[in-house]
Amino acid sequence: MSNLKKLIYTLLLAVTCVFASPFIFRQIWNKSDLKQVRAAKKEPTLSSAADPASGEQTTTAPANAQPTSEGETAPADNAETPTEPAPTQNIFVQSGPEYFDDALFIGDSRTVGLKDYGTLKNADYFCDIGLSAYKIDNTTVGGSTVWGKLNARKYGKIYVMLGINEVGNDIESTAASYRKLVDGIRQVQPDAVLYLEGNLHVTYAAQTSLISNERIDMLNAKLREIAESNTNTYYLEVNSVFDDEYGALTSDYTEDGIHVFAKYYPIWCDWLCQNTVSQGGAPAAEPAPAEATAAPAEEKPAETEPTTEARPQNEEFSNR
Repeated sequence: MSNLKKLIYTLLLAVTCVFASPFIFRQIWNKSDLKQVRAAKKEPTLSSAADPASGEQTTTAPANAQPTSEGETAPADNAETPTEPAPTQNIFVQSGPEYFDDALFIGDSRTVGLKDYGTLKNADYFCDIGLSAYKIDNTTVGGSTVWGKLNARKYGKIYVMLGINEVGNDIESTAASYRKLVDGIRQVQPDAVLYLEGNLHVTYAAQTSLISNERIDMLNAKLREIAESNTNTYYLEVNSVFDDEYGALTSDYTEDGIHVFAKYYPIWCDWLCQNTVSQGGAPAAEPAPAEATAAPAEEKPAETEPTTEARPQNEEFSNR
């Protein structure tokens, strides 16, 4: 081949390469992108579910996934889903006023208010202004001591509310006197449902260095412990009905800062009806119909008074 022909072929080849190279490079680029897309599709992804409300895809982690150190999620090894503990059953239920026909209330002036202004008129009461766990052994009401009252009749329920007159004393000593009283009641009335009532708070203004809501709460905590350590014994506290937002007796409910007005004692009685149990700790029966007849009175046991040791009364506070 002559040199002239070689030159012509070389020029033609060069022209062909100039025009063909863009198409060749484009094909190479497209094939490279396709390879990357196909590789991306092979990567593991989290399962997706459509949000029915928005129509968008929402990404959710696999079941039993837990964070890894890099912040990603990985299946947990034998992971258990925590379960909430079952709620404690409330043993207190609603009863009618007839529930208290065989009840005895023991207490200080606040229990006197329940007797005089409340609605539970068929219950028995052993209550006196200024009564305390310290001097209850030597106190007579209606010509009888508390032990004479307890031995005169078999009671189905016994309510005790003492402590406001002795809360200024040493809390442990007061609790010891209370335990002694509870032990004596249990000896005389072993089958009765025993309710220990927490002391009502006083207003903020009525507090002193000895009589404060903090000390009342300390004593009430001891009463709760006594109730929890005795069978068929329950702690009740009505403060949730009468407290203000600061945990003190609401000032509008009282004149002296210590006792509620007469019109509020029926509310107190209604609250007691809502928090009852029957003998043996089972929920109380539903309120009896109006036509139901009362059970015959049981034979009264012989009256005997246990020998007990009296304690001095705190004279710092008189609950009038």
